[in-house]
Amino acid sequence: MNSVTSNKSFDDLFSSLITGIIQRYAHSKSIILALNWALPFILESIEAQAISLFLANSDESKLQCEICIGPVDIKGLSIPSNAGLVGKAFTTKVGSLIKDAKSDANHYSAVDQKTGFETHSILTVPIISGEHCYGCLQAINRMDNGQITQFDESHLDSFERLALILGVAFENLSLTEQMIKDALIKQDLSTAEETQKNLFASLQDIDVIHGLVIPARNLSGDFLDYLQIGNEILFCEGDVSGKGIPAALTVARCLALFRYMVNEGQSPAAIAKSLNHEMYQITERFEGSTGFVTLLIGKYNLLTKEVEYLNCGHGNIVICDPKLEIDTRASSLPPIGIVPSEELDWSSEHIHLEAKKMFVFTDGILEAKVTGTNDEIGLAGVVSLIKLIGNLCPQEGIAKVQTLFTEYKLQTSDDATMLILGDFNVKQSYRSQ
Repeated sequence: MNSVTSNKSFDDLFSSLITGIIQRYAHSKSIILALNWALPFILESIEAQAISLFLANSDESKLQCEICIGPVDIKGLSIPSNAGLVGKAFTTKVGSLIKDAKSDANHYSAVDQKTGFETHSILTVPIISGEHCYGCLQAINRMDNGQITQFDESHLDSFERLALILGVAFENLSLTEQMIKDALIKQDLSTAEETQKNLFASLQDIDVIHGLVIPARNLSGDFLDYLQIGNEILFCEGDVSGKGIPAALTVARCLALFRYMVNEGQSPAAIAKSLNHEMYQITERFEGSTGFVTLLIGKYNLLTKEVEYLNCGHGNIVICDPKLEIDTRASSLPPIGIVPSEELDWSSEHIHLEAKKMFVFTDGILEAKVTGTNDEIGLAGVVSLIKLIGNLCPQEGIAKVQTLFTEYKLQTSDDATMLILGDFNVKQSYRSQ
């Protein structure tokens, strides 16, 4: 220890302790273990009988002794962050020198009573970096040749400078920990993003239906799915309120339940009702914090060309014929998760899609802007877009929409999703006229 403290200037001590703390943190990945190495050097430098490190909890309501060196171990002791000398130093960010602890009202005497340790003089200093206070460092009883003496102002100054070392160390280690957390979050987001892409990419290749999800961020709150069972195609498209990971988790839940219930042979109405019940129960449990889902769910019969569907707050859908004449259908039910299932009429609606196409889209399409303009295209713009791609098969139509966004001819700040169902041989129809 003497090689670190006795024969070195403060600058040398500063450098040695900072380097040592960071090296030990790199090895142990624990701030406490790294600081546990440093405190004996600080104890010897200040020539105290005991030294303790108190750190604030997450809401800064309490200060807990994380490291203690001395005759009595008070490690784990927790005190209110506004109590005693430690609390005062923490809240005011000002160090203090108490030459006679017994006569000072701020001394937290309960610790002495609990431990039996006799406190004479005390140094208490905050551990600060910038505006942030991490906790406090406290030294008790100045020792001189084995005898208890008093601390003086010079000792307080030295102790404050030693606490500065810990403040700088905390700042460095906190930044390191945050970088590690950020890297892990980034890795998790990347994995989640890839999983979601694979989920959307696993859609069946069916001639009469195709769709696209363009996330505004890493993870999408929009979703679509479809699968063929016999002569029927079950499909859904949804938009979860909110963004980021919570929305993505709801997306995953909706898609999992949709697939499960489809494979169980349930009708679109039964699936929509069950999803609504699930979402409403969760919303009630968490007092509305989980949001809602706009949803269009349906079934298309490949033989009869009949579509049976329910539109739960998902906005207008557009029907287009070979002459590019347009019809729109509004939603008839509220979004999923807002109203109890037993209070709603879950009757399906029907469309005959003989030589027609059905276009389903989310707000991200409606709110798209032509690059260089400030106005959203709205329903009129979507209708114009549909007329542009109406002569194309679903796969080609979706590819055209994707190109408009990837080439930045259209831009949106929200997730953008479109689903096209149905087909007609437009070229053949026009040649026959």
